[in-house]
Amino acid sequence: MNPALTENGQKLRDTGLKAVGEVPWGTHFSIFYETKKDLLEIVVPFFKAGLQANEFCLWIVANSELLTINEAKAVLHEAVPDLDRLLKNGNIEIVPYSEWFLTGRAVNIRKAIARFRQKVSEAANRGFSGTRLTGSPAWMRDNLRARSFRQFEQKFDGQLTREQMIAACTFPLKLSGAEDILDAARTHQFAVTVRKGAWKRVEIADIESAKREARQTTSPELEQLTFRQREILQLVAKGQNTKQIADLLGISGKTVEAHRLQLMRRLKIDNVPVLVRFAIRTGLVSSES
Repeated sequence: MNPALTENGQKLRDTGLKAVGEVPWGTHFSIFYETKKDLLEIVVPFFKAGLQANEFCLWIVANSELLTINEAKAVLHEAVPDLDRLLKNGNIEIVPYSEWFLTGRAVNIRKAIARFRQKVSEAANRGFSGTRLTGSPAWMRDNLRARSFRQFEQKFDGQLTREQMIAACTFPLKLSGAEDILDAARTHQFAVTVRKGAWKRVEIADIESAKREARQTTSPELEQLTFRQREILQLVAKGQNTKQIADLLGISGKTVEAHRLQLMRRLKIDNVPVLVRFAIRTGLVSSES
């Protein structure tokens, strides 16, 4: 069977995702997911297809992704038995967001874009057919103004159109408000939602549909909180102390405490055990956590 081609004769790339199918180089789309299981059902087949097609694969793991670097490697290893060899040979890299996007504690967009260019160039020089990338830029909305976040996505999208590269940006629904979701959706070519294994493609041109989808994803109580507050609530519910949260997020302990007190006031909760139960009830963390 001959591979599918675009109108200009370019070979389409198999994303490994049934809801997305085959796409041309330069494709930049967003996926909104609900649970860790949903995230893995996105990332594992996406990278497995890329490795089979001799593409260089890059996974940038953020704290908001609900799993650690070691967990990411472990789950991918189950689907790709020779992952250790591929990691050693540089066919795939799994890196923390802080290593890629931060200079000190500040987001450096210029350097991040430059790193993408360098990786794509290196992949081509090493004989890879192209590059595929996934990661969650959701945390950046709390570190950048909304306008700066959109500018980053637009610059990245512009870079993609000139390269043999495809990118799937993942966004955890429980950490994202309706406006966050719409803002992210507008800066991508199309969006897909995954909720408890159910996939749905949402065309960005249909803003009303996107609004309805956004309202269905998050409880009204969580909508009161900013992304950073949800992130800290999630980590508190997982048993992380103030110092651990500060180290993970690259902020001071005083800032963590300020966010925690503010979110507890907004939720009218005055103790941590009730806060943990709230996080479980709203799906921000699982009861196993």
